Amino acid sequence: MGVFFAALAGAVFSAADAHAQPAAHGAPREARVSALTGALEVLAPQRREGAVGETLAEGQRIRLAESGSVTLSLNTGATIVARDRADLSLFGDPSAQTPAGQPPSRDTVARRGAYVLTAPESGPALVLATPSCTITLLRGEALVRVDARRTRVAIVRGRARVRAMGREVLFRENQGGKIELNQQALARPLVATPALRAMASAPFTFGGNVEVPIVWSAGRATPAARWRVQVSREADFSALVQDRTIPGTSSNTSVSVPAGRYFVRVMGVDADELEGRWSAVQPFEVAGPRVTPGREGRVARVEIPSTMRCGLDTSPPALQPGPMDLTPGRHHTLRCIRGEDANEIVEMRITADDCGPLQHRVRITGDTTGDQRTLSLRLTDARGYGVPYATVRVEAPQGVIVERVVEGSERGMYTATLNWPARIGRGPLRFTINDAVTWEEVVEP
Repeated sequence: MGVFFAALAGAVFSAADAHAQPAAHGAPREARVSALTGALEVLAPQRREGAVGETLAEGQRIRLAESGSVTLSLNTGATIVARDRADLSLFGDPSAQTPAGQPPSRDTVARRGAYVLTAPESGPALVLATPSCTITLLRGEALVRVDARRTRVAIVRGRARVRAMGREVLFRENQGGKIELNQQALARPLVATPALRAMASAPFTFGGNVEVPIVWSAGRATPAARWRVQVSREADFSALVQDRTIPGTSSNTSVSVPAGRYFVRVMGVDADELEGRWSAVQPFEVAGPRVTPGREGRVARVEIPSTMRCGLDTSPPALQPGPMDLTPGRHHTLRCIRGEDANEIVEMRITADDCGPLQHRVRITGDTTGDQRTLSLRLTDARGYGVPYATVRVEAPQGVIVERVVEGSERGMYTATLNWPARIGRGPLRFTINDAVTWEEVVEP
């Protein structure tokens, strides 16, 4: 339940009270599959595979694979997000027995799985029946985990009525409960939302990782059995660098990260696996030079904090107006002075692996009646620009003579004369660029 709730319940909203009632029994209800990951199986009326965009009608039963997730948009305005091998019948279970003379239940029935239920501020309530209780979400958002004997409910916002063993209990915002089979429901406060403390000083690193402390304070209500801490490179927590749990007796941890901008949040989980709200997101930055990898259309760069004076290779340290481009196919040395009054120069080595991509094109030309050939090598960066001033070494098969490689008049072009006897035939050439990048290529002379 913790993994599911943390992944799908990051945002919390405030809402005005509303007295929503379930839709009339005569109104047809439908659910559109608006998002899907993994495999969705539609079991009734015929077993088949579900797909994004299709509409499911009353009485249809669906089931998710192990790692699947589906978002159902109901025509009542509500939504259901299901995960963790969810198994549910939409708007009623045709196989369920009903007392004589009474209409069959039209509640959506969940047999197992984890769910995020969202009911609109005005309109019909959203009803979910489980083996141990029936949840009527009047408005807002609820997190529900279902198995064969128990249901866990947490109200993120709004309120819900929970009915079990003939007794109905109102669950308000920031309340939850674990309802066992054949037991009555009981609402109690969730773990209080923790408050992250600001960092005393900005972390700094010059190459490598730095330990960044994360400290928070908690309320005195329901104690946390454990805390969940997430650190991400993105504000929406789509690029996690840490997702861990620590004992509820602790109120601090740390994360080891390189230079960059990060976001952190913390959430408490009680002994019944009911989760509280995430804390407010706190951004932090680890200052220090960092390399932005190259890709097609963009060369690799090193970004320098505004408070540092740095120079690349033989250039003296100085304040930089922006990122410095890295030449592919070679190692670089970054020399920096931190602060205005510091005199000590620190160095960081940037390897050729971090400076790529280096693109190459090889051509062999010459008179086929003789043994002399011309080798042409063009080196380009990720933007397609020629890479000059490279030291190129070429190794050929035994019996092939390679004259010294020279740089041509065209930027990024290198040539050499080969003496390649016809009896040797096709074979590999081994290229070494700046004693940093090596590759082999089989050529036909």
